[in-house]
Amino acid sequence: MPLISKAVLVESGQLYWLRRRWRRAIALALASCCAVVVLSGCLGISPPSDRALPMGPSRTVVDAIGPVEVPETPQRVVVLDTAPLDAALALGTKPIGSIVYGEGFPAYLGDRTDGIEVVGQGNAPNLEAILKLKPDLILGSTIGIKSIYKPLSRIAPVVLTEGSGRSGEWAENFRLYAEALGKTAEAEQLLAEHDRKIAAIRSRLGNPEDTTVSIIGILQGEPYFYTANSFSGSVLQDIGFSRPSAQARPRRWAARASREDLASLDGDTIFLVYSPSRDGVTSLDEFVRDPLWSKLGAVQQERVYEVRGEVWAVGRNIIAANQIADDVAQLLLETE
Repeated sequence: MPLISKAVLVESGQLYWLRRRWRRAIALALASCCAVVVLSGCLGISPPSDRALPMGPSRTVVDAIGPVEVPETPQRVVVLDTAPLDAALALGTKPIGSIVYGEGFPAYLGDRTDGIEVVGQGNAPNLEAILKLKPDLILGSTIGIKSIYKPLSRIAPVVLTEGSGRSGEWAENFRLYAEALGKTAEAEQLLAEHDRKIAAIRSRLGNPEDTTVSIIGILQGEPYFYTANSFSGSVLQDIGFSRPSAQARPRRWAARASREDLASLDGDTIFLVYSPSRDGVTSLDEFVRDPLWSKLGAVQQERVYEVRGEVWAVGRNIIAANQIADDVAQLLLETE
């Protein structure tokens, strides 16, 4: 292939353009590296010098810690949270191993979890169980991972999102997991389908901004609430609902409330997030018998809907986000 002479480039003004383009590319690369260094320092996590590398063809993915070499086509994936489990299954990748919360996998994922090995509980992955599975990729978030990041990285390449999705960043996390799995195009298609679902519900509701929706949970018999910045809150925000002022806090995803302060959590509609395995039937029954609960407008108008915690709080990725949208459509449109 013939070389383009410098004289021709100078004459046409392209040399200056190319130099400027390269300077900009180098500047962006340096800025990216600096950001990675700063973020890694803030998180207190850095990859070990002897971390595992892919055996065959690989790609580079930049996660919350920095650049990671991952297999071109991962075959043996282990996930360390419900969010990457949800994401991987949505993309047609069945992990070989996953942590669980409580007794087993979330029921909303159905039989898609059949055959997946359990490799620990919650934020306590079992390193020996993971090593035994010989994964070629590990997916998770930086939440609770600091103490085991280095040994994990020696087992297989680890791709971590900065947050777990609980603060409404689930779509960003989904894209990173998809990139690590080599399924970016599939992820964008699923996100577009989700956006169309949300738009259709918004259209059917007419003016969702005229409806104030509250999301309340019960923990050990006491109420707490999810803000607009939570996972489920972000889905309701996309639909267009208004939120009680106490739940519009931008910097928190959830907070406790006293029973005496229940009135501040009232709305035209209340979604009551309930997890039987965690909260217990007695806890919920006791709570809803409280006279202060019965004074809420949504309770008196019989517009309180019980929804599953494993979907509205724990799922934190696209299958759960779609299920929240379906719950809203079924409860507010198909039952009225």
